Amino acid sequence: MFSTVITFQRYLTIAVLAAMLVCGVACQKKTSAENSAPATPVATIQANAPLSANDLSWLFPVPTRSADFANLIAVRDIVTPNPQDSSKHDPVWSDSAFQQYMTIVNGPQAQAGANAQISLPAEARNPEAWFVAGIRIDAGAPGLSNDIHAQYGQLPEIRLIIQPIIKNPDGSPRVLDVAGHLIFDFITLPPDPPPAADCFPRFQPDMASFSPVITDIADIRTRLNNGQIAGHTVSTVGLPLGVHPGLADPATAKALRDELLAFLEKHLAAQRLGSMAVAGLPANAPAPWIFLSILGDRQGHFGPAHGPTLDGVQFAQMLTPAGSAGPRVVPEPHTNNLNSITCKNAAVSATSLPVAQRSGVATSTAFASPAPSADQTKQILDTVADPTKSFFFNTDCISCHTETRRTMDLLKVTTIPGIATAALPNGQWDVRNFGWGDAGRAGMQATVTRRTANETAAVVAFVNSEIIAKQPH
Repeated sequence: MFSTVITFQRYLTIAVLAAMLVCGVACQKKTSAENSAPATPVATIQANAPLSANDLSWLFPVPTRSADFANLIAVRDIVTPNPQDSSKHDPVWSDSAFQQYMTIVNGPQAQAGANAQISLPAEARNPEAWFVAGIRIDAGAPGLSNDIHAQYGQLPEIRLIIQPIIKNPDGSPRVLDVAGHLIFDFITLPPDPPPAADCFPRFQPDMASFSPVITDIADIRTRLNNGQIAGHTVSTVGLPLGVHPGLADPATAKALRDELLAFLEKHLAAQRLGSMAVAGLPANAPAPWIFLSILGDRQGHFGPAHGPTLDGVQFAQMLTPAGSAGPRVVPEPHTNNLNSITCKNAAVSATSLPVAQRSGVATSTAFASPAPSADQTKQILDTVADPTKSFFFNTDCISCHTETRRTMDLLKVTTIPGIATAALPNGQWDVRNFGWGDAGRAGMQATVTRRTANETAAVVAFVNSEIIAKQPH
């Protein structure tokens, strides 16, 4: 049945998967006093002041105490009026979409190796278990450069990074090391005709619907900065990307959570859910990491997406831990991020862009032993981290989720501009781009990668120049 409903709409959902799966340290402090924002006076700002990174990429602290549940948003908390009966409210992640998600991520398309297949733990198979770890507001997937727009169009989106949390017998939270994406898009239909043979159609942004998203998120930023949320001032101006300071501050965490929930309920709807994704593990195993993208048709039907940089037949890709026999990355990606931007890719079909015509780099090379030279390594990792060169359709998921830790390990980098140092991935097995990742003995930690920081910076620049600056003063 699914194959009969994927027509031009297949592109809608996979185009917004540019950065799968996928938190600063303030949330891990031991006392409320340590969590509190400094009492430094905050300068008042106007409603049309430029936005900053943490205004468009919102990262929640890792919950550690039973009381922290009150400051989180359960995915099932996000409901909107039923289109046929406004007295009823429906979850934006509908029961049907959730069940399809479970079937796909626990199904054969989630197999990346001979004996490696995602199998979510029983606790994660209940929709009540999933919580929002992060919210990313993007003015246009799969990228904001003119070259990408010309080939793929522009899909504004609100992306929820979600992870399951279990309540222990004593009421404390236990975050499961699994992550998903729910991607809600703002586009006009029908799309433009395909720009070339073997390509997806180009979707155009519905700015009449998306511009209010920016207006409302700027309003939250302004009121938080000016002490109009919980009577406490919290500024995001100039801060590196990490756990949102207002969500980390006990004085504003609950009130700000409520503001964000109202914002999501205003702008999301089940009908806007265009695509989903997962980073999961085999049953009862800590490895390998397996990544899978899921596409939909805007009519409530979802199915697995072929990997755009694979062979047009395979769906999932996996990362095995250090010391494993065989290659670390399976299947081997065939990226195309060194060629000019093209709408052709293996997600369209196996023949859209043959492997022999591709030219690109991937972190699979940086996992090899011996590793490439420092200059070669830097070129590979810088290319993957550059959203004007690399994105979902020409670069594999594992590359985008491992470039920062590879940069830290191979090039001995300890700080990255634009990212709160405490939010850098603390270990090779933390593959979160934006969310809560496994830092080993340190437990779950809030994580931001260079890839996410660069994407966020591009969105901030676009929003400030094309939306905020053009609003009435």
